[in-house]
Amino acid sequence: MSGDYSLTIKRYKRPRTLYRRAKLLWAWEILRRSKPIGVRLYGDGFTSEQAAKLAGEKALVELLERLSQEENKDLSPAN
Repeated sequence: MSGDYSLTIKRYKRPRTLYRRAKLLWAWEILRRSKPIGVRLYGDGFTSEQAAKLAGEKALVELLERLSQEENKDLSPAN
């Protein structure tokens, strides 16, 4: 199951506003290879690639743990 999910790190430019200069920021996104997840799982606004990667890895681990728990519930015999 975990091999079906991947983490991508992206760099993007926050647009300039009246009060802020444009700034380069980082984001993470979790994708599923076999078929789309149905919702977008991402985090953005990170000032470094490393910060985005760490946050994305943590989110991916949490997602996989929750999916595993759900799968175990489905496989356990009904009482």
